[in-house]
Amino acid sequence: MKILGNLDWRHPLVRARVMIAAPLQKALAAAGRWEALTQKELACVQTDAVSVSGDRPTQRRVEYKNPRPEYLDVENLLYTPAGLAAKNGRYVARYSIRPPSTAEILKAPKSSGAEEADTGTVVETETPYTYGDWIADYVLSLVTTDNIVAPLLVPSFLAQKPYVIRDVEALGLNYVVVDEPVHIKKARVIRKRVPSYYWGPDEVAAYRSAFGVVPPPARKGSITYLGRFDTESEAAQRNYPSDEIARIVQSIGGTVIDTRGASPEKFDEWAPEMETVIADQGSALFGVMHAQSKNVIELAEDDWWHSANLFIANGSGVQNYAVIHIYGKSETQLRERIEGHLREFDVEM
Repeated sequence: MKILGNLDWRHPLVRARVMIAAPLQKALAAAGRWEALTQKELACVQTDAVSVSGDRPTQRRVEYKNPRPEYLDVENLLYTPAGLAAKNGRYVARYSIRPPSTAEILKAPKSSGAEEADTGTVVETETPYTYGDWIADYVLSLVTTDNIVAPLLVPSFLAQKPYVIRDVEALGLNYVVVDEPVHIKKARVIRKRVPSYYWGPDEVAAYRSAFGVVPPPARKGSITYLGRFDTESEAAQRNYPSDEIARIVQSIGGTVIDTRGASPEKFDEWAPEMETVIADQGSALFGVMHAQSKNVIELAEDDWWHSANLFIANGSGVQNYAVIHIYGKSETQLRERIEGHLREFDVEM
């Protein structure tokens, strides 16, 4: 359980830390120690509704009330291996991969000894911790712009994750890994233009186009289970009844996949058997972008659920979506719920 760094917000110590840090960081911003995003930049509005069956209500897509520009050009930007960007000796959230921590704000960034670069592109995101964050936040920015000025500067902590360089190279981008602070004379900042992970059809289409994904037809009646099977999370650890669900899916003729072996290429292979997808909550559900899935049943912890998968699935053409809470349910109860939604979606068993 991590208390510092990437946090499990449900832990009481983490909640206490955030309660203390938030007003302190606000005061430091008011004092000019760093530049936070403005309320105008953060303001959001709800838009189209996407229906959900089961244990979660209808969700509404969210957009920024004041659309952000695609990019900003900034002179004399200091960029660090942590993905933080500083201008005039203080960190600036809109140029950074995440807001700085209190400790980072208090320790002024130093440009002395920094490497020099004439040009380069950095990406503004919000949560750069997990594979889901990487795709839904960072990669989204890369596939929805034609205005990257080479090279793309990849913070070293990101480059250490096996999927990052894989995806950057798959996109054909000229990049450098930032191991030491870099002073960029003319930097391009690709702005975060979609709040949280509220993708729509345009975002999914951009992903598919950029990665050359052409989803094949799915076999009628096919069912695939995407199980976590004790996958170690990059964020808060979550536990799912994967073995029980696997037995249920196998008994109705479905395919069981251990998502620890997932990759874009694997999802291309699995896509023909993904008309109906049953999945443990997690970024493996992004695999529906590689398929022509019709139905999704997502298994989620009762006290933790994110609508990212719902909106990406909806943008991918998924017609029916259900969420089942897993706490306190026996294998028999899980079977009843799964089979109930399959009948609701007219899936033959």
